[in-house]
Amino acid sequence: MEKLYLKDVSKELSIPEYVLRFYDKKGIIPFIQRDENNYRFIYKDKIEWLKIIVCLKKVGMPLKQIKKYIDLALEGDSTINQRLEMILKQEKETFKHIDMLKEQLEYIDYKKQYYKNKLK
Repeated sequence: MEKLYLKDVSKELSIPEYVLRFYDKKGIIPFIQRDENNYRFIYKDKIEWLKIIVCLKKVGMPLKQIKKYIDLALEGDSTINQRLEMILKQEKETFKHIDMLKEQLEYIDYKKQYYKNKLK
C-alpha cells in the first residue's frame, strides 16, 4: 500500500503542511500514522478522509464541527442521518455565503463601470 507523506498530501490537496499538522494535533485527521523516523503519513486509500476535511473547512465549517463529523463517520452507518443533517446545514450556509459574494461582486462591477465611464 502506498504511503503519502504530508508534503505529498499538501501538494495533492493544495494546502500547507502546517495546516495538516495542526489538524492532526487537533485529532481531526483519522488514520495518520508515523514511520520509523517519526514522519507523518497516510495510506493513499485513506486520502478521501482528508479531502472531505479540506472541503468542509473551505466552505466554512468550524473545526469543532468537522471533528464531530469525522468522529460520526468513524462510528459507521448508524450515524448517517446525523452526518446528512450536518452536510445539509453546511450546504445551506454555503449558499448564503455564495449569495453574499454575488452581491459584493455586483457592487464591484458597478464601481468598475463607474470608473471606466469617468475615464471616458
